[in-house]
Amino acid sequence: MQKKGTILGITLLTLAACSGAGTNCTERAEGTGYSICLPADWEQVPEENLRAEGVPEETVAAFQMTNDRGGQRDNVVITKERIKSGVTPEQYADVNVKIMEKTPEYRELEKREIEVDGEKTLLHAFSARAVPDLPARRYYQVSFAKDTTGYVVTGTLPLSVDETIEEALVEMITSVSFKKAE
Repeated sequence: MQKKGTILGITLLTLAACSGAGTNCTERAEGTGYSICLPADWEQVPEENLRAEGVPEETVAAFQMTNDRGGQRDNVVITKERIKSGVTPEQYADVNVKIMEKTPEYRELEKREIEVDGEKTLLHAFSARAVPDLPARRYYQVSFAKDTTGYVVTGTLPLSVDETIEEALVEMITSVSFKKAE
């Protein structure tokens, strides 16, 4: 029953976020090729910190909560890769879902159609153990293809999390845009 309530909450919040009615976004972070809403208790990780930690160049941006919980900070990461032209955002998202389904302890929580920049793609929510030495976590992904670039926006939370934190993260990742700033 709680699972259905959580999924319903994610659905309702994401619909609100996609319609511009979200309330958690206090500013927009913009970088080369993307913009994303930032809730008040989130910050962008400076690029030099990412590179110093050995984060691959495919990582365009990373964001984290300003406070940790249990020694870990919830985070959102935007990655990009070159893809062949003609791939739709929905096709790219389907491929990424299939890849994630192979992750150890994978369990789908939700998968549904959303729009990014007026084009259909998927919000894919799942739990998995991506790192063998760490506990399983919740992941929220939005994949998007534009020209010859594929983007994946991944938010990560513990399996048990406060609903307001979950709502803010879902609003954040579904607010992403890959349009050039005007």
